[in-house]
Amino acid sequence: MSRYGVAFAFASFLLVLGGCGGSTSSTLGANNSEGGIPLSQYQATLPDGSQMEIEILANDNRAWSGEFAVSAETGPYAFQTGSFEGTLNGPSAAATCEAADGTVFQLSGTVNGNSSLQLTRSDIPGVVLNFTPVTPMSPNRRADTSFNMATSGASSGSSGRVTISTTPYSVQGGGTMTEYRGTWLGLNVTFWSYSSGYASIIVYVNDFAISSINFASYRLSDFGTSSQSSSNARVTVYSPVTKSQVQFPNAAKVSP
Repeated sequence: MSRYGVAFAFASFLLVLGGCGGSTSSTLGANNSEGGIPLSQYQATLPDGSQMEIEILANDNRAWSGEFAVSAETGPYAFQTGSFEGTLNGPSAAATCEAADGTVFQLSGTVNGNSSLQLTRSDIPGVVLNFTPVTPMSPNRRADTSFNMATSGASSGSSGRVTISTTPYSVQGGGTMTEYRGTWLGLNVTFWSYSSGYASIIVYVNDFAISSINFASYRLSDFGTSSQSSSNARVTVYSPVTKSQVQFPNAAKVSP
């Protein structure tokens, strides 16, 4: 299935929610590119020393959405990956974040143009987190690795090769969490890899739809040998009209 076929499979979700148009320019530097590249990425240090990274997918000067990941393998923020959606009102920003395990918390604070965001998590009261832009690593070499990925939902599925650059895009938490970038069926993919083996694959369907697939143990080195299935997958669709998001259960399988 082509990238347009994948996007079409989610078009009914967007229409039901009342809109599927692209985003406009904004102070957060979001984009109009299908698949969410280049994403606006910001990182901050949590009280336990781990880094939280947010990747802004859509932003229309009134609302914003995207995904997040935390470079912690122990403690209250361990393996937190998920999606967020919220509103912008001048310099004020607010968002609801939902992690893969169902944990929900709020972000609130201010936006300082493209340079930083000062946000507080509702589960970490009294602490202002200073989110600054992520600087991608400069690759010394570029090589790719690939694996097959198939997804299935209520009515349809897609299958094809995922190609990932073996050069990290960013490294958080002193190597605890590494971000890789790639493509699947023409769509852009982020692969979050934790040092213990936990992994999260994020597929950017378009500016308002994200597919998240999580594995308990899946490493970059497993791509050529490991076959796994995951029922811990979902599609998150954000509506710029209703300013809300809806999630749909999904399933996925990876193989060499």
